[in-house]
Amino acid sequence: MLKAIYSPMSGALAQEKALEIIANNLANTNTVGYKGDTITFKLLNPEPEKNYKSPLPPANYKVDLDKVSPLHGNDIAYVGVAGIERDEAQGPAIQTGNPTDLMIEGEGMFAVNTQDGLRYTRSGQLSISPDGVLMTPAGHPVLGEKGVISVKAGQFEVNRLGEVYQNSQLIDRIPVYKFEDAEQLERSGMNLWFYGGPDSGRAINRDANIAQGSLEGSNVNAMKNLTSMIIAHRSYEAYQKAITNYDKIMDISNNQLGVVRA
Repeated sequence: MLKAIYSPMSGALAQEKALEIIANNLANTNTVGYKGDTITFKLLNPEPEKNYKSPLPPANYKVDLDKVSPLHGNDIAYVGVAGIERDEAQGPAIQTGNPTDLMIEGEGMFAVNTQDGLRYTRSGQLSISPDGVLMTPAGHPVLGEKGVISVKAGQFEVNRLGEVYQNSQLIDRIPVYKFEDAEQLERSGMNLWFYGGPDSGRAINRDANIAQGSLEGSNVNAMKNLTSMIIAHRSYEAYQKAITNYDKIMDISNNQLGVVRA
């Protein structure tokens, strides 16, 4: 009976992680360039090599143990988290008309320079610093092929290839980077990503376009995530109730069964 309580407990822990992912998605439904996450589960295989060696019930109880206890060790199936994957679907286009707003059409991210090193982002909600540097709302400069992009004063244009023009002169080009192994990307806060893979796994995506005066909205479907949250919450409650019932059964078997009453 003790092993049986761990099966619903593993399900409750998995649903708790699902609720965490869904809540984070819902919190970023209005975050520019945000990509939602999805969680998948897997069946954890039993480990028969961990069978209990000592007989239960005791050996002097002349009963075929295979009929009394067909499950040994960790033979009961459990559930676990298989992985958390990012939804790469393109978010909706938001027309702003602001020249500092840039939207990536296709796969890839902008590169920005932070105090912690190189980071990447899908958010093109930019501004111009007092020094004329194109930067994120957090003050991180956007990097072009020549380094930090300085537009100084005056109007500038960014074409679909990412080329930055000012006064009809080419200043720089904003590259859009794609990554061979998406699992090497980790969220680092403030809508930024850290890439921990080799440089060979990072390349400029020549097929991606940049639209000036537009922003990419979050690709999170609020209604779908709300429905998933309700399902996950009810599943968690069901597992919790099963754990409570098992606990009550164990309490009765340990403290009430076998008691000699006068």
